[in-house]
Amino acid sequence: MGDKRIVSDKVCIYHLIARVVQRRRLLADVQREVWVAALRRAAEFSGVELITYCCLQNHFHILVRIDPAAKDCDDAELVRRFRALYGRAKAMWCGLDAAGLAHALAHDPPEAADRLRERLRARMGNVSEFMRTLRQRYTMWFNKTYDTVGTLWAERFTSVLVQDVPWLVGLVAAYIDLNPVRAGLAELPEDYRWSGYAAALCGADAELRRALAGCFPGEGGDEGALARYRLLMLGKGAASKRDGTGGRIDPVALAEAAAAGGELEAHELLRLRARFFTRGKALGTEAWLREGAGGAALSRLDKPPGARPVEVLKDAELAVVGNWTAAGIEAPTGGQSVPGIRRE
Repeated sequence: MGDKRIVSDKVCIYHLIARVVQRRRLLADVQREVWVAALRRAAEFSGVELITYCCLQNHFHILVRIDPAAKDCDDAELVRRFRALYGRAKAMWCGLDAAGLAHALAHDPPEAADRLRERLRARMGNVSEFMRTLRQRYTMWFNKTYDTVGTLWAERFTSVLVQDVPWLVGLVAAYIDLNPVRAGLAELPEDYRWSGYAAALCGADAELRRALAGCFPGEGGDEGALARYRLLMLGKGAASKRDGTGGRIDPVALAEAAAAGGELEAHELLRLRARFFTRGKALGTEAWLREGAGGAALSRLDKPPGARPVEVLKDAELAVVGNWTAAGIEAPTGGQSVPGIRRE
């Protein structure tokens, strides 16, 4: 069956990407509004923490922190999350609304009530179930609204496991929030309505604001942290032109510079539509991939992927686990191999 999803029993951060079937531009303004609302409901139901997101015309990015312990909740919390997802409607799979669920958990025979609990808890604190909930709920709305049938999404979603350290989480978040600028949909990241950064900046979502501010601890509170985050995104040459044709760093030149010991600032890295932000299995330091939570999670895969150390950040060693043949990026010379993770 090939590699399974990277699943861990620890708190993990994932960069998630899904595309519309045939890359069709089906996500116009109204659709993106509904998608954001669906994302918030799915996250609350699943017990995951949103760090940022960006919904474009034919795909979306989400950065989330997922704690498997989110499933360990009492009946009152189960009902609250159920209501967050389904509102006043009845869930098709059980024929219950939130009030009916509360009554069933309290008064049904113990075995029946336990089956309900386990079915709900199995959908919480799990990256695959979170994405299934989001995509299925949005597809149901889309098909009903536009009188269509079938799937809306092109393939299984992409997930990249990201080491949970502030500088790296902030870098991946900035890559996500810069997507509208690179695509020519906005001049500045805060101008794009359907992103986590815009929601955090305007005060519409206090939790997103705290999550992004957490990427820059010690910066004088949320205001200082968000200012630092904005400077990262707006660093020299980070933004493309309005038509999306802005310059970018050539991947081969990036690898050559890294091999020669050259250092790139974070904003320079963001100019590159680097495939390791979206195509690898995991992104972090070599130590984390070898001995930390990243290595533990990767060990669960059926086939361990190749590793390509990418040494491009000042004072930090960044490595990616994945197949880089298609990206045309060779590993920098002199890099140390990761025991148990092969290089191609």
